[in-house]
Amino acid sequence: MTELTATELAERLGVTKRRALELLRTQTISGHQLANGTWLADGASVVRYQLGAPKGSGRTLDGATAWGLLWELSGLRANWLSASTYARVRRRIRERTPADIVALVSSRTKPHYFTAANVERASSGLIKTGRAASDQISSDLISDTRHVCGYVRSGNVTEYARSNFMIARPTGLDVIYDNTLPFEYEGDRMPPAVIAADLATSTDTRERSAGLSALTRLRDQWLAAH
Repeated sequence: MTELTATELAERLGVTKRRALELLRTQTISGHQLANGTWLADGASVVRYQLGAPKGSGRTLDGATAWGLLWELSGLRANWLSASTYARVRRRIRERTPADIVALVSSRTKPHYFTAANVERASSGLIKTGRAASDQISSDLISDTRHVCGYVRSGNVTEYARSNFMIARPTGLDVIYDNTLPFEYEGDRMPPAVIAADLATSTDTRERSAGLSALTRLRDQWLAAH
């Protein structure tokens, strides 16, 4: 879960560097330009583009519905959804592939990249997800305690990072996600489908594969029960 240069993006997509820069300049793939002119692409946006849901396509769900889908896929009841929205969520789980689901829920949050001076301290106040909680999804990945990966419980990501001595870096390996949940979550780790979906947006091939495999298992279990 990091950012890619235009050259790395071109290699990832199998296109020319000129085409990669065009995708970034038009914000088809989300990114930003550094003071020295270098473009960096957001890793999660790259994955969304590859899954067929580029920014502005209208194929993502609103935050509350996206969280509800992941809650339902985790075997939890999304009580904040209306009956009609809940029915649509269930229909999407039946009809969409795991890769489609990742694309559908991708806009519910945003990752921010840092370098932490003290990983243990920086992780302690977060709700763990992704590679920091990968042992919760029955994958062959071992939870990575060397890096931060989690959601703030409340408040601003920048403020949390500052109070925990984290330096914002586009290429940083410590990740904090915006908490856009429609209710206050008390767990110390996100539910399995959230962990899997966050892994599935990783630019690391092994993490992405583990996330998609976990979502496939969760969906198969859900289908068997419904």
